[in-house]
Amino acid sequence: MILNLFHPVKYAQLGLMLFLFAMISCAPEVQWVATSESKPWMEKGTIKTKKAGGESDIEVKTQEPLQTMDGFGACFNELGWTSLCRLSQQDRELIFAELFEPGKGASFSICRMPVAANDFSRDWYSYNETDGDFEMANFNIHNDGETLIPFIQEAIKYNPSLKLWASPWSPPTWMKWNKHYACAATGEKTEERFRNNLRSDMQGKEGANMFIQKKEYFEAYALYFTRFIEAYRKEGIHIGMVMPQNEFNSCQIFPSCTWTASGLAEFMGEYLGPAMEKMNIELYFGTMERPDEALADTILNDTNAGKYVKGVGFQWAGKEAIPGIHRRYPGLMLYQTE
Repeated sequence: MILNLFHPVKYAQLGLMLFLFAMISCAPEVQWVATSESKPWMEKGTIKTKKAGGESDIEVKTQEPLQTMDGFGACFNELGWTSLCRLSQQDRELIFAELFEPGKGASFSICRMPVAANDFSRDWYSYNETDGDFEMANFNIHNDGETLIPFIQEAIKYNPSLKLWASPWSPPTWMKWNKHYACAATGEKTEERFRNNLRSDMQGKEGANMFIQKKEYFEAYALYFTRFIEAYRKEGIHIGMVMPQNEFNSCQIFPSCTWTASGLAEFMGEYLGPAMEKMNIELYFGTMERPDEALADTILNDTNAGKYVKGVGFQWAGKEAIPGIHRRYPGLMLYQTE
């Protein structure tokens, strides 16, 4: 399970449900505490519990494990780090300990990070905006030295065994036919930080490739991933797995890039897969936000791409495709990526 670091409103309800479940499971009488966007930690009175009877909605068979949980985690984002930096050092250290120190709090063990900008970045950027630089001569991660790198390094202090995986929201703009980070144009009522000045005739759409489908661009993008892995290794940060695109069906007003499944199959099978294999980096297909199982089948059954794919990442409506994919590929690792 991957959550955004930090989005307190979005995940308050989840945290509350987990908190209440833990309390109910070990006490006959519990205090109900609720949190909303405007009113945190409101005491709602006492809940009396009793042993359940009849059929249960969920049954946990502790003596008959059916799945293996690889870990729990969150997503490192620039705005998460800038928010943490507004706290005192003491408070910040307490938060990191609660999140990452094994056996103490959340004990996050596997986390996601963006490859360059996402919708929780200070600004939109890539690691190489030099048009036509197919050799990646101007590649650099200088921006991340101010945010993502210290953020992740601090987390590793509390859990040196923390696993990391990465995916891009958008490739460099010159690799997209609309030459823009975003895919969809914004309206007049759009929040100011998301206004993108994209012309309506330069919008992409689901089921189409925004990435330029040419050999030299595929090669350069695979090299971009390689340089990214190498640059982070020099910072003492080891990324173990990548996915080629966040929500490849979603045309967003923030950094995004739509792909067809066949376009991703070509990129993964001919270029990204071989490049990551040389670096001993696992390649997953994702992230998949639609319930259409055929999208995953296109990749997994592709002669070239399928041999490199170690798992699939699902989020949002993509969860509806999990049962069918698991039945057809029972040995495949499946991640809930948001």
